[in-house]
Amino acid sequence: MGPITEHHLMLFLIQFALLLGLCKAAGYLFEKLKQSSVTAELLVGIVLGPAILGKLAPDLYNYIFPDNVVQRSMLETIAWFGNFFLLMETGLEVNFSRIWHQRGDAVKLSMVDLVVPILLSFLPIYFLPDHYLNDPSQKVLFALFISAIMTISALPVAIRGMRDLNILKTDLGFLILSALTINDIAGWVIFTIILGLFAHGSFEWGFVIQLVGLTLAFTIISLTLLRKLVDKSVTFIHNRIGEGTGLKITFIMLVGAIFGAITLRIGIHSLFGFFIAGTILGEATHISEKDRFVVNRLVYSIFVPIFFANIGLHLDFIANFDWFLVLLITVIGIASRFVAAYLGGKWSRQDKSNLLIIAINHTPGGQMHIVVGMLAYSSGLISEKVLVSIIASAILSTIIFGPWLSQAVRKIRKALYNIVFSEEDVFINTAATNQDELLRVMSDKVAERTGMDKQMIYHEILLREEQMSTAMGRGIAIPHARLEKLDKSYIFVFHTNIGLEWDSPDGNLVRLVVLVITPKESPNAQIQILQALASALHDRPTAHNLVTSRDKRYMWAALRSEINACAQCSLD
Repeated sequence: MGPITEHHLMLFLIQFALLLGLCKAAGYLFEKLKQSSVTAELLVGIVLGPAILGKLAPDLYNYIFPDNVVQRSMLETIAWFGNFFLLMETGLEVNFSRIWHQRGDAVKLSMVDLVVPILLSFLPIYFLPDHYLNDPSQKVLFALFISAIMTISALPVAIRGMRDLNILKTDLGFLILSALTINDIAGWVIFTIILGLFAHGSFEWGFVIQLVGLTLAFTIISLTLLRKLVDKSVTFIHNRIGEGTGLKITFIMLVGAIFGAITLRIGIHSLFGFFIAGTILGEATHISEKDRFVVNRLVYSIFVPIFFANIGLHLDFIANFDWFLVLLITVIGIASRFVAAYLGGKWSRQDKSNLLIIAINHTPGGQMHIVVGMLAYSSGLISEKVLVSIIASAILSTIIFGPWLSQAVRKIRKALYNIVFSEEDVFINTAATNQDELLRVMSDKVAERTGMDKQMIYHEILLREEQMSTAMGRGIAIPHARLEKLDKSYIFVFHTNIGLEWDSPDGNLVRLVVLVITPKESPNAQIQILQALASALHDRPTAHNLVTSRDKRYMWAALRSEINACAQCSLD
């Protein structure tokens, strides 16, 4: 490979600007249509790749994307950064300690999510005709790999769907998030082992034991000893150096690179290292929601679009599109993940009305399907035809997911709940200097209203905050708790004299706090009320007016009307 010339740089800049600009424009359009931006990015690559531009205007295609090692490597490097940082950012969204509070129900869900899809998928994939395989002698490993892919549920897609319907921060949303996260970690351990076996070239028990041992050892050491070391390092940066330097973001990227190098050195794929790095960074005390937001914007604004568009540039989707294989993988994937999550929900004794929502949130494929498929394709485990089918099935399941989940959520909103919320439940100029003081003030008010023990109320509200911040941004938080022996739902509004730190995603201090207390036995009451409140507070003018207002009657009337409107929607 020769040196990089000015012509190489010029073409690289044209490629980069063309791909990034079209990806963001198409992604914006797809998001307006409630579809994943990943689909748009793949389509940009397909249109500019050999499938369409290469056939319609081959001279133009060959000029912009020449078959040159140096030129190809420049764009490939950016694409690999997208791959690495996508996995790290996915791990960064995980707070394993918080999620472990849900381990009873979440682990049951995750265990069934991992086992049932493999059992339902293995035989249909194993009996595929040999022409779908690169190496028919590797049929067992091929079937195991595709079956393992069926276990992956797209965590980012599920988060987006639940956030759009305002159920992400409910107890049900947190349970689904916890189960999918545990599933992600276990799934990456499985994929790492399968890819290591294929790279080794033969099934040898000694190598299997060594690979499994190294993978598990690295995971356990990272989640225990290295997690503490990273936490202390982040704390040092936070306390001694400060936020303004941007060193925390630099440190996040460095940890990802170091972990990626370590995993490569011990024979595990570097992407697993980046994922685990993100996971332990997500545990750090002083990695805030704002830090996660900054990394998310950096990764998804630049690197990830190039990665997914680059996939389309290298595959001829039209020539390798096989309807039978696409439909097979799509149907088996959606059905097996749905059945597994439904059974897992029943095993963990979830409310019957919520089983459908739990199961639907496990059905979409997405980014991880495509990433793992690309790894397998680059390793020679699967053919281009199979990779195209995996990508197509991920897109189809994502398209189906949004309307399906929306319909299921509308069904559970049909019941009306007894809600207590009067003008006297709005408290202006609440005296509190920090989050904990306000939580104690709120607990006292709830105890006065309900006659329940204020310490128990405080503990339940605090536990929910520790699991996932209830700050929405724009100076608003909606803490909530479900209490036993309660027969009504209660709403309280607190406006503070000063802004309070609340781990808000936009970094703003919280001034308006809306507390929702619902019966433990009525999980859907929480969903209905939080949906109504989130719908009102997502509107910028309404949110601004409520945060800046000092008028109790206006605040009560504005929120009450939105709850009544939601109740009317339920009746409709």
